[in-house]
Amino acid sequence: MADLLNLIISRCRFLELEEKLLLRDVCGSSDAFSLLVKEDLEMIIGRKLRIDENTVKKTVFEAVSAHKILAAGHIKCLFFGEQDYPRLLSEIYNPPFALFCRGDVPDWSIPSAGVVGTRLASGSGLDAAYRLGVDFAEAGVAVISGLAMGIDSAAHSGCCDAGGKTIAVLGCGVDRIYPAVNRKLAARILKGGGAIVSEYLPGEEPRKHHFPERNRLISGLSYAVAVVDAPGKSGALITADFALDQGRELFIHSAGLKAEGDRGRLEKMVFDGAPVIDNALPVLNELGVSKAEKPRPDKTRDLTSGMAGRMMAEMLSDELEGRSIKFNGNYIRRACYESSYSINS
Repeated sequence: MADLLNLIISRCRFLELEEKLLLRDVCGSSDAFSLLVKEDLEMIIGRKLRIDENTVKKTVFEAVSAHKILAAGHIKCLFFGEQDYPRLLSEIYNPPFALFCRGDVPDWSIPSAGVVGTRLASGSGLDAAYRLGVDFAEAGVAVISGLAMGIDSAAHSGCCDAGGKTIAVLGCGVDRIYPAVNRKLAARILKGGGAIVSEYLPGEEPRKHHFPERNRLISGLSYAVAVVDAPGKSGALITADFALDQGRELFIHSAGLKAEGDRGRLEKMVFDGAPVIDNALPVLNELGVSKAEKPRPDKTRDLTSGMAGRMMAEMLSDELEGRSIKFNGNYIRRACYESSYSINS
């Protein structure tokens, strides 16, 4: 069960990380924090706060509610500075004070690679992401991605099909799955010993500004990041920028360079020195990991070659059942089906 004081402080979004750590040391307990008023907080951190007088009480109430959800859902809490908190993440700029984890707490010491890309991926992009997921899993490398449709889903699926462990980073609470269509994939991730993580308290809905914040965690948890099929406005390019800022090795898959549309940002990254890859081997070499020398089952080969076809079949099924519409060649999820769902594991 999570420490209530840490939960309360994690809810104080108006504070910087250093201020949260100071507040944790000064208060020492949730009871002591609950006695504070706005002026007390300002005195402790040494600056004025743009919050109202009821903020402390509201923060404590929300944390207590979340505490009950965490206990009921067996959700773990990893707090900055404590043993289970990922060391790699603690080294980035503005790391989260709390990381909520559903499933097994990952072994943060094993190599990890982020795989990111567009939701509206090409067939070759889906196959490339799936193959990366398979190869990373076979080499014992954890796959980090965002559980979105398209490239993220393909990478998670490849890793699961090859028996590996993958970590999905959400832009909402870990008790909710977004997009809802991926709740079965989320269940597979958990069943395979992977994890679903987020910096947002349980119960928090996905919001537009959460996803750029989420992207810094995908790169922050990865030793290297591979970008697959990301046009000019893809959020994956934000992850790529974070990867460079955080000192991660960035790779660009050739499938993304061959796809139609605006590829200017990807081409610039290549021009600036990002290696172009056709498979996982260069990434594994960068991580110092040898590719598993074992025969790949025929089933895995079939799954790889059919990845794009299976996903297109699922999209067509959604269209026929009214869950999505096709517009200008792209399948678009209807808003009424984009609500979050809990999953049972």
